[in-house]
Amino acid sequence: MSSDAAPGSPPRRPGRRGDAAEGFRLLADFAPVMIWVASPDMRCVYLNRPWLEFTGRAAERELGLGWADGVHPDDRDALLEARRRAFDAAEPFETEFRLRRADGEYRWLLDKGVPLFEEGKLRGYAGSCLDITDRMTERARADEERAGELARERSARASAESAALAREQFLAIVSHELRSPLNGIKSWTHVLENHVRDADPTVQRAIAGIMIGVEQQVRLIDDLLDVTRAMSGNLGLARQPMALAPVLVDAVEGLRATALEKRLRMIADLALGPREIHGDPDRVRQVFVNLVTNAIKFTPPGGRIWVSARVEGPMARIEVRDDGMGIEPAFLPYVFDPFRQATGASERSQEGLGLGLALVQRIAQMHGGHVTCESEGPNRGATFRVYLPLLREESGRAAGPAPARAAPALPSLAGIRVLLIDDQREARESLAALLAQTGARVATAASCHEAMAHLALEDPTAEPEVIVCDIAMPGEDGYATLRRIRRWEASRPGPGRTRRPAVAISAFTQREDRQRALAEGFEMHLAKPVAPLELATVISSVARAAAA
Repeated sequence: MSSDAAPGSPPRRPGRRGDAAEGFRLLADFAPVMIWVASPDMRCVYLNRPWLEFTGRAAERELGLGWADGVHPDDRDALLEARRRAFDAAEPFETEFRLRRADGEYRWLLDKGVPLFEEGKLRGYAGSCLDITDRMTERARADEERAGELARERSARASAESAALAREQFLAIVSHELRSPLNGIKSWTHVLENHVRDADPTVQRAIAGIMIGVEQQVRLIDDLLDVTRAMSGNLGLARQPMALAPVLVDAVEGLRATALEKRLRMIADLALGPREIHGDPDRVRQVFVNLVTNAIKFTPPGGRIWVSARVEGPMARIEVRDDGMGIEPAFLPYVFDPFRQATGASERSQEGLGLGLALVQRIAQMHGGHVTCESEGPNRGATFRVYLPLLREESGRAAGPAPARAAPALPSLAGIRVLLIDDQREARESLAALLAQTGARVATAASCHEAMAHLALEDPTAEPEVIVCDIAMPGEDGYATLRRIRRWEASRPGPGRTRRPAVAISAFTQREDRQRALAEGFEMHLAKPVAPLELATVISSVARAAAA
C-alpha cells in the first residue's frame, strides 16, 4: 500500500489512475451498505460514509483498529478471532456481531469479507456490513417460540408420563389391597372345604360359589392391570418359539366344563399341526381364554360355540364363533375399546369391565398379528378371528400334548417346619391353617421383629426349615426381613449356618416383582391369592432340595 494514500481512501495499485480510486469512493459512499477495506494486518484503511454515519465517529477514530471500540464487548474477541483466522488463511469469511450506533443502541450486523490479491500476494481485504437487527429479532422470536413450544411439549410429555406412572402405582396399590383379603378368603375356603367334605349339597355349592367369586375377582384385577400397562406401552412379553396348537387346546379344554355347566356345546377343529409362532405362551393363552370366555358369556343356554384353527399362508387363523346374542352394527367399531360395553351401566346383563377384548387386540398386535370381529346383528352370533404370524415350518417336529389340568390332592408336608411371616392376620392365620392340614409344623410372625424373636429362641426343634414371607409389610418389608434372616444364619455356629429356602408371597404380581424377589434371594415368588396346591407343592419342593 502506497504511503501517500489519504486516510479513508481505498488502497491504490501501482499504475492506477487517481480517478479510479475516486470513482470507488463515490460508489462506496452512496452504497446502501457499510463498506470497509483493510490491510493484511486487519487494520482498516477505508470506511465508507454509511459506516461513519452509523457510528457517528470521525474516520480518524475508526481507521486502524479503532472501529473495534464500537463492537459489543461480548462479541469483540470472537469477531477479531474469526477475522484473524480468515486473514491467516486468505479465505472469505462471514460473521455476525453487534456494533454501537450513534444513538448508543447496539445493532446486529452481517459482516462479509473477501481477500484481495495482487500478483498472487494478499494485498488486503474488502468487505461489507448489513444491518440485520430486524432479521435477528425475528430469528430470536422464532427461536424463543420454538423453545417455548419444545418446553411445552416436554412438559406435556412429562405430565403424561407422570400421570401414567401415578396410574400404574395407584392400580398396583389397589391390586395389592384387593388381592390380600382374597388370599384369606381363598385359604379359609379351602380349609372349610376339607372339613366339610361330606356336607350337604347346599354347603358344597356355597363353598364352590365363594371360590368362583374369588377367581373372578382375581381375573378382573389382572385384566385391569394388564390393560393399563398395554395402554401405556408397558405390557411386557417373554417371547420364545412355541407350538400354537397345545396352548389353544389347553385354553379350550380348560373352559369346556364352564360351557357344559351352561348347557353349551363346544366344537373344536384345530388343524394347525406342529406349527409354531414366536410368542409368549401365557399371553397367547390369555387371548384364547378371553375369546372363548366371551363366547360363553354371550351365548344363551343350549347354544353352540365353534373354535377352529387353520394355516393361511404365513399366518395362523384362529376363529371363535358363537350363535349367541350378536353385536349391533353400530357397536362393532368399538368392540375392542377398553371399558366399552354394548349396554349402558343401568342395563348391564353381563358382569365384567369390558377389558377382555381390549387385551385380545393389544396382545395380538404385540405378536405382530391382528384381530377382527364380525356379526350380522342381534341374536345372530359373532365371529372373532385372530391372525398370528407363523415361524418357518420345520420337518420332524410334532406338537406337544396339551398340559394336564387335573388338580391332584395337596402333597403331604408332614414334619416340615415352616415359619410364616405376614402382617395381615387373615392371610397369616388362613395359610397357617391350610399348611397345618398338610401336616406341616407352622410358626407364624406378624413382622420382621416377631420373626427374629422366634429365631432367637435357640430351640433346634423349633427352627424353621422353610421361610414363607409376605413382601409388603410396614416397617421392614419382606426383602429387609430376608436379609436379616440371612445375617442371623451367617452368625450361627456349625449346622445352624444352614441357608433356609425362602418363598415370597405377594399381591404385587408383575414380572418385575418376581424378578426382584429372585434377585433378593427368594427361591420362589407366589402371587396372592395363593393357590393351596401351588404353595404346598413349592414348600415340599424347596424343602426336599435343601435336605438333599
